[in-house]
Amino acid sequence: MDAKHSLGEPRVLISRSALLHNASVVRRTIDESVRVCAICKADAYGHGAEIVADTLCNFSSDGSLRPPVDALAVASMDEAAALPDVTLPVIVFRPLENVFIGRQRAKLEEAIRNGWTLTVCTPSAAEDLSRVAQSCAKRVGVQVMVDTGMTRAGVPIDRLSELLQKIASRSSLRLAGLCTHFANADLGPDPFTQEQLARFHAATDEVVERHVGRLPRHAANSAGLFFNPESHLDMVRPGLALYGIDPSSRPCLDRPLRPVLKWTAPLVAVRSVRKGTGVGYGQTWQAPRDTRIGLVPVGYADGYPRTFSNRASVLVNGKLAPVVGRVSMDLTTIDLGEVSGAQVGDEVTLLDDDPLSPVSVYKLAEWAETIPYEVFCRIGPRVQRVVVEPEDEVQSKNEHRGAEKPKSEFRIPETRIKSE
Repeated sequence: MDAKHSLGEPRVLISRSALLHNASVVRRTIDESVRVCAICKADAYGHGAEIVADTLCNFSSDGSLRPPVDALAVASMDEAAALPDVTLPVIVFRPLENVFIGRQRAKLEEAIRNGWTLTVCTPSAAEDLSRVAQSCAKRVGVQVMVDTGMTRAGVPIDRLSELLQKIASRSSLRLAGLCTHFANADLGPDPFTQEQLARFHAATDEVVERHVGRLPRHAANSAGLFFNPESHLDMVRPGLALYGIDPSSRPCLDRPLRPVLKWTAPLVAVRSVRKGTGVGYGQTWQAPRDTRIGLVPVGYADGYPRTFSNRASVLVNGKLAPVVGRVSMDLTTIDLGEVSGAQVGDEVTLLDDDPLSPVSVYKLAEWAETIPYEVFCRIGPRVQRVVVEPEDEVQSKNEHRGAEKPKSEFRIPETRIKSE
């Protein structure tokens, strides 16, 4: 469904042009030889993996035939299967284990046949994967996650050699990469990040030297990308930055990222109430004056958290309207006392795509006492993800600014995007 046909419904608007712009910012931050792997896990951080993957595979902001990124990454095989048909490499980051439990075997066979790169962290997982790949008469690419101090997923450094020997001894496995993950990258230049990188080099330098052919290594997420240039290695893994949010969790003029997502919903009711009237469950808010109450069809089931009750605000006709009363499962009430002329059908902005907006994702994260990642990922499936084409964005801006319409992005012929 396009942007025009979704009017009058709760929706998340996803800007192709902002996504492509952010990819170009990432490209400008790294050397030409460094690859970019776009992190599309968790439904592309709530942005809609189908829209994001299509944009990053089939559109370009500079008119070239090169896609903005070199690979896509997801957390699980289910997430990989949910992607649209793409010809860029797909990497599955959740470490493989329990291959023969439940429906894991069938999913694994699908992954092998699709040529996805899988992650292993134990010799037993490598052995099981090799048996399944052999039964499929396929050779599967595997990357090894090395635990350099995150103490989460990954093979301990002292067991890395054992795992690599297991992979090398199985003809149905091909070592496709080595990676690690930083614990403190979002803190900026940090001693522990430098220590992790040093551990990673010490554990893998000799492996890369011995390996026949290129063996890519990668470690940098969005924070590592901007704050630790020495961690770029052969590939970077931007997630949050691609979606236009600074890894410092606050707007930064030095990194001109553009938020990709805007969350809106219509006003579905407006009513006048007298001073002292209680609103919502528990009557936690009483009108301090005669006012008007607006009803927005979004609630905590949609990812607009209950903690926003009597705390958050929204934008209506460009003016702030506070959330009043408790946010319920499906509905939120707002005070329209300072928004003259608001009426049913007006668009309410719950999360703005302006990083300096009073309802930006940074502000919502502050109200929710969390981080922008979680705000995005909370937005539920009932809220439609709607792609905003470049011409839609331009038309909207022109209506308000009278500006000349610039050229839209160039669509790459799909046959020109090839997997390595």
